[in-house]
Order: sequence, then structure tokens, then C-alpha cells
Amino acid sequence: MNDLPLLRDIHLPPAITKFPLGYGFLFLLAFFVVCVALTPYFRHLYLKSKKQYTLRLLQNLKQENSGDVCKISEILKRVCKIKHKKAVAFYGDKWADFLKSTTSYKISPELLNVLINAPYAPCDLSIKKTDFEDIKSFARQWVEENL
Repeated sequence: MNDLPLLRDIHLPPAITKFPLGYGFLFLLAFFVVCVALTPYFRHLYLKSKKQYTLRLLQNLKQENSGDVCKISEILKRVCKIKHKKAVAFYGDKWADFLKSTTSYKISPELLNVLINAPYAPCDLSIKKTDFEDIKSFARQWVEENL
């Protein structure tokens, strides 16, 4: 029994290295790089979903009265809140010039005038089906190009 020492020497554990902290740093760095790399993709998805929603709103407009033309004008203003924030305050000729300058679609001045004045016109004012479709096509093309 005397061969076994009762007390053994105290051994300290090995020293802690800084290498495990490097894993956390590398993980945070990789996470940051992935977030920065995916930001344009998520922005594209966000804008694409807004575009699809807006085009669906335009597609659901079926009536040919000034109420629906007023809704088209409202939809265009709502798109401006996303893309062209200063243009939301435009009205009248300034709004018409802005709409013409931001799209390649050509619309007659009379139809553009109907679109601009629709929010102020009585709701029972009837519009020809072809004119309504032209205004709707203009709005669809404008949304496609600006969102």
C-alpha cells in the first residue's frame, strides 16, 4: 500500500487559446457578408412583389367610369411613394409632365388629361371602353417601367 501515493501532483488544464473566439468572429463575418450579398436580391423581391400587386390591382379594374380612372390615378400616386417620393406632391400639368417623362408609352393629351382630372370629376362620368383601356395600358406600362 505504500507504493501508491495518496496525493498526486496537481496538473493545470491546458491554456485556453484565442482560436475558438476566431470561430465566432468568422461566423459573424460570414453572416455579415451573406447579408450584404443578399440585400439586392431581397430588394428585388420586395419591389417585384409590389409590382405584381400593383399590376393585379390594375387588372381588376373593369368598369369604364371616372371612379376607376380615379383609382388608376391613385395607384400611380402610390407607386410614386415607393420610387419617386418628390412626385407625390405633383398635380395638374406638372403631374402630367412627370408621367410623360418617366415612360416610353405614348398617350394622347386628352386621355392624360382625363387621368389627371379624374380624382376631381364626378364618379358617374362615363368613359369610352377604348379610352379606358388606353389609360389602363398606359398605367400598366408606367408601373412596369418605374417599379
